[in-house]
Formats: sequence, C-alpha cells, structure tokens
Amino acid sequence: MNVIDIHAHIYERVAGITRGQPMSSTGLGRVAIGNEEVQFLPPSFEQSRSTAEMLIAYMDWCGIEKAVLMPNPYYGYHNRYFADSVQRHPSRLRGVALVDIMKGQEAARELASIYDQGILFGFKVEVDSTFQCAPGTRLTDSRLAPVWDCCSQYHQPVFIHMFRTEDIEDMGVLASAYPNICFVLCHMGADACFKKGMPESNYRQVLDLVKNRPNVFIDTSTVPVYFDEEYPWPSSVEIIQACYRHVGPEKMMWASDYPGMLNHGTMRQLINLVEKYCSHIPESHRQMIMADNARRLFFDNQK
Repeated sequence: MNVIDIHAHIYERVAGITRGQPMSSTGLGRVAIGNEEVQFLPPSFEQSRSTAEMLIAYMDWCGIEKAVLMPNPYYGYHNRYFADSVQRHPSRLRGVALVDIMKGQEAARELASIYDQGILFGFKVEVDSTFQCAPGTRLTDSRLAPVWDCCSQYHQPVFIHMFRTEDIEDMGVLASAYPNICFVLCHMGADACFKKGMPESNYRQVLDLVKNRPNVFIDTSTVPVYFDEEYPWPSSVEIIQACYRHVGPEKMMWASDYPGMLNHGTMRQLINLVEKYCSHIPESHRQMIMADNARRLFFDNQK
C-alpha cells in the first residue's frame, strides 16, 4: 500500500518554548526545559535533533513515499531548515511555513514573502504553544485575521492542533469565513477531544465539522498518546474507524507525528495502526487515507 505522511517534524536542534520556558536540545534524546532536563525522544536520537536525512532514512526503510514537514513553536522556528531540506529532497518532501501569528499584520507580510519565494507552503497553528503567552486568545480573534486573510489570498492550507473546546467552535467559524483555505485538524481533534476531562461530545462535534464543511479535513496521528494502551492501540483503532463511519474516507489522511511518536511505537506500527488494524475500513478506502488524499491535496500540481 502506498504511504504519504502529512505530519512529520524535523529540526537541527530543539529551540522552542513550552510552559513559558525555553526548551533546547541536550543529548541522548533529552531536552532542557528551563532548569529541568527531560526525556523528549528515544535515546537513539543522540544529539536530540531530528534531521531531514534521518526522516528520509525512516521513510525509505518503512516504504513512505513522501512527507509533509510540520512546524511548531514547541520545537522552534525552522523555516530556513525546512526550505533547505525541501530543496535537497524535492521529490520526497514539502515544508509548511511558520510565523508568529500573534504579530498580526507583520506576520501576514512575513508569510506572504515566504509564499512568494515558492518553496514552503501552508501554515500551522498549535494552539497551546502559539497562545501560551496570551492564553485567552481565540482562533477567531480579530488581531489574527491578517494571517487568515493571507492564507486565503494565496489559497494555502492551514493545519490546526486544537486544545480547547472553544477551538472546535472557532474552527467552524473560520471554515465558513475562509472557503479558500483547506483546514486540516491534526491528531483526530487532539487535546480538544481526548485530553482527560474533555466532554465525549467534542469528538462528535469534530466529526460533524469534518463531514459538513467541504474545506475541513483530519489527520489520523497521535491518538495512542491519549490512552494507556499497548500496540495495536485498540481505542485508537476504534476512534479512527468511527471517523470513517461518520465522515467517509475522502477527508482522512494518515500521519505519523514523527519523531515524537517513536516514544510510543515504531514507524511500522504507526503505519499498521491504519493500514492493518483498521480492518473495518475497505482496503481501497484505506489506500485513500494512507496516500491518495494527501497526494491529491498537497503533491499533485505542486508548484
């Protein structure tokens, strides 16, 4: 079965921020968060970095044809490294752009300049990291509108990692306001659905959003993180299959969330989660989820 990964992270070193504190690579998969050192990746990541070459090696090993490089302020701002990596591996990689959306119009100008260069595409918002210094910020706040306007003008996709119940509501508003933007909800709705204490109804709302809005899609990654289960992660299988039953295959795309998910399983196991264990999904529809939808949206007619 063909495989395309729409959510993989690379960075020469971690240089991000979390919980309002700087985060940086140390070694053997560990990072420093403020004055604390924690295990961040498997110890085999000797320099606590995730290079493009290592990702390509995993892709070759596990039969992944192409990948979308996904940024996050959590890891730092790596637009230049993304662009260099895409230019070194143009047939394998596409890179998503990242700017500080909190800068409003200035961020929109920076993003437009990136799009005009023609190397990176799209935009990513991870709600927790992006808004950690202004936690009351909503995705629909007017100060963020210049960035959404820019993405709409350039017909660029936006990838959203939601954390709060209100993020689901806001996504519905944005999807209606910006029909030119293809919105991809990361991690099957992520913390907004599966974090401890979240209402069970949130996932149903996410599925309704994906089903009813022509410009809203969803990726299958990272669900095992939210459940205390061993591979093959039966709760994750059921969540993905429930999405298929409600939405159909056309809006779903496989993703790994490499390299962080290697703390929970191998790359082959992450592939098998959908390819092998979502057996209630017909094989032809699994192929759409594993590669065909991503190829159509992000790689066919690639500029």
